[in-house]
Parts: sequence; C-alpha cells; structure tokens
Amino acid sequence: MQSMKSSFYFEPDKQELLEKYIIILKQYQKKINLIGNSTICNLWQRHIVDSAQVFALLPKEKKNCFLIDVGTGAGFPGLVLAIMGRKDVFLCEKSKKKAFFLKEAKQACGVRALIINERIENVKLRNCSIIVSRAFSSLNKLLISTMHLMTKDTIFFVHKGKKYKDEVEEAKKNFTFAVDYYESVTSYEGKIVRVKNIRKKANEFD
Repeated sequence: MQSMKSSFYFEPDKQELLEKYIIILKQYQKKINLIGNSTICNLWQRHIVDSAQVFALLPKEKKNCFLIDVGTGAGFPGLVLAIMGRKDVFLCEKSKKKAFFLKEAKQACGVRALIINERIENVKLRNCSIIVSRAFSSLNKLLISTMHLMTKDTIFFVHKGKKYKDEVEEAKKNFTFAVDYYESVTSYEGKIVRVKNIRKKANEFD
C-alpha cells in the first residue's frame, strides 16, 4: 500500500513546515500527552493528512470572518490548516499546557493563528463563519456548545468515524440543518461531515 505521505500532495514549503511541526510535537509529547502514544508511529497519516484533507473543502476566507477549531488539542486540524495557508484561524483549547505548546509551535512555524485558552462555552467571537472539530465531542454536543458563536451562515466541518450517521440523527432531535458527507482519505469508515443552515428546534419548555 502506498503511504499517505507520498499520495497526498503538499507544496514543498508547506511540507517543510509540517515536518518542523511534527518535530516540535514529538519533543513536547515527552512532557505533555498531546496525542495518543499509539498514533505516534503513524503521525503523518493519522494526524497531518487527516487534518489537511479538510483544507480543499473550506469556503474561501472572507474579510472580518473567522474559522475556529473547537478543542484543537495539539492543533488538529486548525494549526495544520494555518500552516497550509489559512489566515483566519482561531485555535480554542482549554488546557493551559496544550495552549502553551500551540503558541510555541505556531511561532516556530511562523504562521498566523490566534490561540484562545478557554472553554468553548466561554468564548466570545463574532463573525464565526466556519467551525471545525476533529475529536471534541458528539455532533449534538458540539452544536449545543457553539450555538452562541453561530450566525445564519456558519458552516461546520467535522471529522467523524463509522458512527457518523448515528451522531447526525441524534443532532437532528435538537436542530434542523443540511448535511453533506465527504469520504475520508485516511479512514475507510470515516467521513468529513459538513453541516450548514443550522437552526435550533423549539421545544415545549422554551
């Protein structure tokens, strides 16, 4: 089987920065649990390529509008997207240690991204046009946690595993939305789930 590193194309300058990012991540992994130890040997495919595949799906950047990565952890996918060229990225991470790592990695790679060391429920950000998330929570919980950030035009791009349909059905109990699925290049069972036109359903207690 051909490796993802050779089958997924990165521009040479971006690949160089991503490799620098990996070096820093491995250094900090000895002190902080940034990623699962079992994924280190397959870090490029499992984390870098998995994050990067969203880049081509994203709408173009708009003036005074932002992309926020909810529960970014070690920077997946948000910091990867910033390294690949997005200049509208906010990285939300509640852990102080992980936020410190993100600051160091961002500076070392010379990319533009704002780090928010806070719980997503406490983040105050206007004009949030894109929300991405890779391993934060179920889709339903993600939508509930970010309701205060949404506009009528906010679009979500969320990495999901084989139970993605179950998560969508659960979220539909509380929200109406349009949903599209994109094949994952790193998982035969996984999908990139795009959610838009999101509206909270009224319930009998509202």
